[in-house]
Amino acid sequence: MIIRWQGGHGTVARGLKKELEKRGHEVHVASKEHIHSIREWIKINGSGFDIIYTFDWSMALRIYPLFNKKHYCLFHGHNPTQPGKFIQTLVGMWMGKKLFVVGDTLKERFPKSTLVYNGVDFETFYDLKKERKYLGWIERDYDLITKSKILDIAKTSKLPVLIANHIPYDKMNEFYNKCKVFVSLPPDYSGFNLAWLEAMAAGVKNIVVNENGIGKRFAILDLKDFTWKNNVDKLLEVWQ
Repeated sequence: MIIRWQGGHGTVARGLKKELEKRGHEVHVASKEHIHSIREWIKINGSGFDIIYTFDWSMALRIYPLFNKKHYCLFHGHNPTQPGKFIQTLVGMWMGKKLFVVGDTLKERFPKSTLVYNGVDFETFYDLKKERKYLGWIERDYDLITKSKILDIAKTSKLPVLIANHIPYDKMNEFYNKCKVFVSLPPDYSGFNLAWLEAMAAGVKNIVVNENGIGKRFAILDLKDFTWKNNVDKLLEVWQ
């Protein structure tokens, strides 16, 4: 059960669904929009699913009861609002060992949780061996750098700027493959930041990061550790 198909939540859901189905599991994904339907809510809570896996506290609260033995939850990041952060903390404490988190700061906040890094789909993101000449940036409301600042940096670096805005997921590899430099600076409430892994997998050599998400360990990242196979291995270990 996810908040939305677009953005990071949808990317994670696609990666997990694909890997689980490879192993013979049947996966049903319901977004927040579907849960607005009483019929769908009853279906999920009263279904014969072996596992119910919710993405973040707002989805976890849609499961009755919260302590359902087959209910597990994943936190992608720290909720930035004060009421939301408080409720997230309560849900994280209630879930205990049934909580999964994707980053080190979340693990520090919820010590009973299981740390499980997000993965990157190497069939979707890979080096096309083409000429790279752009300074790339994804336009997102929460990025710490602004469009005007990126344009200033591009002018100073003498690199033409390439901005991704509402590019379909299956077209993002083409975007990354045009980038000589890729910049992504997520806020401090970010738990991970998939864009760094996608850019690395697509062959971008120069990636500008900050210390948020997994940025503190970025210099020593090995993409072999960030696969959906590794992620699902850890999930199944706990679920079983």
